[in-house]
Amino acid sequence: MIITPAQPARQARPAFILACCWALGIGGTTMMPLLVTNAMARLRLDEGQATMLAGAEMVGMLAGCVVLPALARRWPSRLTAGALVLLAWSQVLSALTVWAPAFAVARLVAGFCEAQMIVMVGICLACHRDAERLWGVVLLLSGLAVAGVFTLLSLLPGVAAGREIWFGLAALAAVLGLAAVRVPALMPARQPEVHEGRSRGRTDVWLAWGVFVGVYSVQAGVWAVSALQGTRIGLSLPTTGILLSLSSLLGFFGAVVPAIPALAARRGLTVMGALVVMSVSVAGFFTAQGALAFFMAQLTLNGAFYTIMAILNSFISARDRNGSLLSQSVVVTFAAVALGTVGAGELFQDTGGRGVVLFSLLALAACVPLGLKALKAGSVPAIGHA
Repeated sequence: MIITPAQPARQARPAFILACCWALGIGGTTMMPLLVTNAMARLRLDEGQATMLAGAEMVGMLAGCVVLPALARRWPSRLTAGALVLLAWSQVLSALTVWAPAFAVARLVAGFCEAQMIVMVGICLACHRDAERLWGVVLLLSGLAVAGVFTLLSLLPGVAAGREIWFGLAALAAVLGLAAVRVPALMPARQPEVHEGRSRGRTDVWLAWGVFVGVYSVQAGVWAVSALQGTRIGLSLPTTGILLSLSSLLGFFGAVVPAIPALAARRGLTVMGALVVMSVSVAGFFTAQGALAFFMAQLTLNGAFYTIMAILNSFISARDRNGSLLSQSVVVTFAAVALGTVGAGELFQDTGGRGVVLFSLLALAACVPLGLKALKAGSVPAIGHA
């Protein structure tokens, strides 16, 4: 086969489409702290009530990840187009209503539509021969888009407390939807079921999910108490918000680390190194005494986290025949986020940062044998498709 100069440009387009689709899928979860704050201001709720209402979006995502994989393979174009339209309108409804039940319904629908975007990316990258590189690009581009909006809104607190934030999210859904609606064209032909070695492959997936639980619980736990830690060391809430949003934005560059030539064939070593960086970062975050140390610890924590996610997502995709494993991974992820958020909050109130550090170090240490055992089996031969 002769490679023509036009081929790289054609190969870049699928990554962009997948990134737009994934950005719409993670938008609500990435900006959840901001959305909760907005619900408190506009609906006149306390933090607990606002969190419960915004949590309806998580319920919708979980329901979608359970229900949609089989349906999305059957009617990919109709469901994707319908989800994009409903996602935009649910954001508009969130802007227009101040009635709590209507707001909860809007967030539930938004979460369900976001799940469709996640499911489609999982289907398109299942058994993809270039999944590891594509996951790095998808996580980076989608993260820059969503975290960029998050950072902008953090710099404009007046806008973030009004209706404009929801109209902005509706516009984001419309703009990214122009590319995301084309994602069904990237779906591969359905692969036949493979029974040989299936039990062993499933064991590897369970081990990888164990790492998911560990790193996500730590990430979510630290994020949940970040504002409290910032206040404790004397940072104002606006300063803390800006530092956290910037660290989130720049941290997505960690997703391209596995693609570095020297590390491309050393996934196990890369994950172990990232786990060490996460451990050091958590300890540094809760011993920081100034804004710079606070920011750098959160930045390195986020970068190491997305390095691990790029590797684990490609690991899952290599064993995923139809995209269902990635959807199940999202369910595992939300369980880990709930564990980390609740656990870190309780520990921070009772023992301060030291309790969260101990919890995090134990969780990350448990990931080491799970990650090594899962990744040492090597790559599953992927089936090439564009």
